[in-house]
Amino acid sequence: MLIDKSDFTTVVEVNPPNLPNMQHRQLEGVWDNVLVTDNVFGKIRVSPYAFAARITHDVPSVHPTVVVSTRDRNILAIESEVRGALGNGVDSFFVVIGDTYPHVDHLADHYEIVEHLRSLQERMPPFEVGMPTRFRRWQLKKRIDLGAQFFIAGPIMDPDVLERHTEQLGLESGDPPVFLSVIPPFSAGWVDRTAEWGAAPVGAELRRRLEAMDDESARRFGWEVAGEIADRARQLGYAGAVLMGLRYSTAVEEAGREWRRVSSGRPRRAS
Repeated sequence: MLIDKSDFTTVVEVNPPNLPNMQHRQLEGVWDNVLVTDNVFGKIRVSPYAFAARITHDVPSVHPTVVVSTRDRNILAIESEVRGALGNGVDSFFVVIGDTYPHVDHLADHYEIVEHLRSLQERMPPFEVGMPTRFRRWQLKKRIDLGAQFFIAGPIMDPDVLERHTEQLGLESGDPPVFLSVIPPFSAGWVDRTAEWGAAPVGAELRRRLEAMDDESARRFGWEVAGEIADRARQLGYAGAVLMGLRYSTAVEEAGREWRRVSSGRPRRAS
């Protein structure tokens, strides 16, 4: 489980397929930890609980964390899914409100869901419950008091803004593990799109450099920047990095290769 990790841990966000297939086997030997999304942007995909269960059965070297989106489910439906996932070896759940595209009229309270799942831990196989947090100490503290056991903050696309946001988060030694969401800045247009999803704005220098690069150079540069963000996150006390915003094919092919390159300790962002 993520709460048991002692070393800085990399997690990659993956989307389940539109229809059942065997693509989860592509994760083997590439990633050890994945965050399985729940119908992001209202696009219906295979159940993240079922997809995570296939991972635990077919690729036991990979540990899945299921995103539990509360936007259009009640407690009964969510508990049923969690019970089924627990029976298939899934032990990690990350509770979010979820987007509202398309709009839905009945939104479950994600605080209520976290409280309910924590209460289930007394009579269920061991599992963990996490939540997202903004870069605000008051929100992190409120969610720690609620009982969430791990957190994901971010996303961040520019290492030069990370320290300022981390100061606002106010990490303390007794806090549960806090992971940092990282999105590689592949282009100025991509930076603008992710800002609409809530990513922290990048600095003027990073934008200037991206705008001056061709696509291939910007792609390679984006991975180097992501690696630098992870390096700084480790130094600032985060429990790990969560790579987000990637296509599934990118996550299992390009990202695995590039992450090994930028995580090798070589100098970053040469001018």
